[in-house]
Amino acid sequence: MKYEECREWLENRRKSMGSVPGLLEVNRLLDEFERPDDLFPIIHIAGTNGKGSVGYLLESVLSKSRIKVGRFLSPAVIDEREIILVNGKMVPKTVWAEKLTEIIEIVENKNLKATAFEIEFVLSLLIFKKNGCGIVILECGMGGKLDATNAINKSLVDIITSISIDHTNFLGESLKDISLHKFGIIKEGSKNVVLSPQTVEVEELFDKFISDKKDLYIIKSSKKEAKFKKGKTDKKIVWDISYKGYNNLKLSLLGFNQTDNAICVLDALDILKKEGYCIKDKAVLSAFENAFWPARFEIIEKKNTYILDGAHNIDAVRVLFENINMYFTNRNLIYIMGMYKDKAYEEVAEKYASKAKAIVTVTPKDSKRALNAFELGKIIKDYNENVTASDSYCEALEIAELLSDKKDVILIFGSLSFMGEFRDLILSE
Repeated sequence: MKYEECREWLENRRKSMGSVPGLLEVNRLLDEFERPDDLFPIIHIAGTNGKGSVGYLLESVLSKSRIKVGRFLSPAVIDEREIILVNGKMVPKTVWAEKLTEIIEIVENKNLKATAFEIEFVLSLLIFKKNGCGIVILECGMGGKLDATNAINKSLVDIITSISIDHTNFLGESLKDISLHKFGIIKEGSKNVVLSPQTVEVEELFDKFISDKKDLYIIKSSKKEAKFKKGKTDKKIVWDISYKGYNNLKLSLLGFNQTDNAICVLDALDILKKEGYCIKDKAVLSAFENAFWPARFEIIEKKNTYILDGAHNIDAVRVLFENINMYFTNRNLIYIMGMYKDKAYEEVAEKYASKAKAIVTVTPKDSKRALNAFELGKIIKDYNENVTASDSYCEALEIAELLSDKKDVILIFGSLSFMGEFRDLILSE
């Protein structure tokens, strides 16, 4: 099958199957390909927020240390192929199509019920095998215990990033339920674990969860052992980080939440060194200073100032506004926002709508989960009268720009699903 045919098949699968937590079907598919997950040392990442940043920084350091690294992540922001990367680069469309065709033939011939996400996960492993990757980073799509990526038999390092309330319809209403899903990646085949800075409640739940797991090597990343300060290098804003054996690292990912992700990465790197990997100090320095992760508090200066952030749950939105207060004090904000029905959109509206000079709502791409722009607008109107529902992303951007003055900031947030389109629109102006 050609690339476009494969894309169409996969999207039809996504629409018809949706999301189905569980490991039965993905294990059946992995067995058909003789368990490609057993070929690699695996870094497995679960958490509510920060998975992408942690995975990105680890990938960058490892590839700069001359280790061929495969990385599976979600969702895509700019190109659907970006969920499967080898040393930070997308594979050619021909390779994607070749390996996906192999999976499609098995799925159809065996009448397997694997979802699109499960198929993409197995596709990533086949691509990593073809490229001879020496280590693989897997990012959970949702939860952990029943996430497709947790079908792996063993992992070298498990990383738990920041945990908060999200995906309650799948993971449960309480922080305990959600945490236990995330901790589920720590299993019999686990060897090392890194826990990023967490709330007291999550840390207590973690301690209880691992109390009977005697053979694990565990590091809890600690802010008490770190020093952070804002700095600049070549007119670029950075975080200056000192942590354990690392001094004055320059991190170019903005937002105070990225400091938690950074020390988590440094602890994971120390584990990899313990396991025999040659991690070069200059690779860490270069990876941190040149870090760029689109749509994660990404600032674009064109005719207006734009911020793109995929914040889609209440904790991520809270962090987003903390960062705005840090970097854009006394600037008026115009929101472009869209959210899904399974997110805390009412709480986001209640807490943050009144802070905007004006708000333009959009409808995210996934029609089954998307909260319609007009419905979101109705909810927001209770907290901010100056709200407009748009019919398209292009129209939303035009409205926001018409409403803005030179000193205003246009903030685009609510989901990663539409960041790529807005990014293209802004950069093409």
